[in-house]
Amino acid sequence: MNRTLILLSLPLTLGILACRRDVAPQATEAAPQASAQAAQAVGSTASGVVLETMDASNYTYVRFKVPSGELWAAGPQTQVAVGDKIEVSLEMPMAQFHSATLNRTFPAIYFTSRIVKQPATPAAH
Repeated sequence: MNRTLILLSLPLTLGILACRRDVAPQATEAAPQASAQAAQAVGSTASGVVLETMDASNYTYVRFKVPSGELWAAGPQTQVAVGDKIEVSLEMPMAQFHSATLNRTFPAIYFTSRIVKQPATPAAH
């Protein structure tokens, strides 16, 4: 099991490191607070409703609503749409991550080995 997890997370880690080469430091007040909050949650999971999603290379980026606000996560390409409920394992927080592919800087983002789409709940009548 551990060997499989390591083998599955290796391409993600290498991809992140390759993307990080062109990151220029940016000073913002939100970054230290976002990275401190991110570091506290490492090892847990977060669930919420997808507000925004995009695919880049072999990754899916999702912005989703959680009780404390919103989070960004990126993981292996996963079929999700706005409005889907997801669960994300909070594994590797990064502050001021710049994606060259998306030409976008994320103040705080979690890189994860999994984005799990939750089953839809039936509507109450």
